[in-house]
Amino acid sequence: MQGSYEDFWAPVGRVTRAPRDLPRRPSSSDERERTAGGNLIVAVVSTLSALLVIAGLIYATGTGARHNAAVLAGGCEPTLFISGLPCTTIWMEHRQYEAIATPAIRQLDADAAAYRANEGHNLAAAEAALTAEMTTEQALGNGLEAVAFTPQNRATANTLITNAAAFGNPVPMAAVTFTPQITAVADALIRALQALATLTARQARSSTLTQLRSFNSRVMVATVDAQTELKLLHNAVYQPLPKPHCQAIVC
Repeated sequence: MQGSYEDFWAPVGRVTRAPRDLPRRPSSSDERERTAGGNLIVAVVSTLSALLVIAGLIYATGTGARHNAAVLAGGCEPTLFISGLPCTTIWMEHRQYEAIATPAIRQLDADAAAYRANEGHNLAAAEAALTAEMTTEQALGNGLEAVAFTPQNRATANTLITNAAAFGNPVPMAAVTFTPQITAVADALIRALQALATLTARQARSSTLTQLRSFNSRVMVATVDAQTELKLLHNAVYQPLPKPHCQAIVC
């Protein structure tokens, strides 16, 4: 038999590897150096983490102001802005208010003129004018309620805005609602209009011209109350525009 005993037991074609050195057991000095280095890394990481947290808090503190500034610069009303969707602008609120108030005010002026022209001699015509006036007062109040900042109105507005965005369309006027601040003023006008409409309806049911005219002073007081609230609403809607708008348009 040729070869040695070792050659016979060695697998054919097996690659012979050099013996590996066993790992050296670290000394106590190595351990101290490694521990010190680890502590340093942990300290650096902790410091960086703390700085990042502080920076994040500082950035978050100014997020609201930056967001509002960006929204205003784009013409959006901040309290009605929905991120990622087309926005309701301040000018859209103006147009919505005008669409409700302007025709109603004109009609009320015409109804009041018709009443004054007939209150002294034509009961039927005067009562017809009062009935028309009551209808207009109620319509004005209903129109304001339809654009008030309420959960139902906002849900409807959000649906309309989302659908418009899905098809690439602008925000429809039907989706425009008042801000919460304007709504609070509009609510006072709505209550004044309801009181005025109730009194006007009673006057319209008078059986004589004398009885009809006996309501005049009370109706005048209620009318002045409604006119005062209407002026307050007008001022709330047309409050001075923020400076970002004035930089882009003639104010």
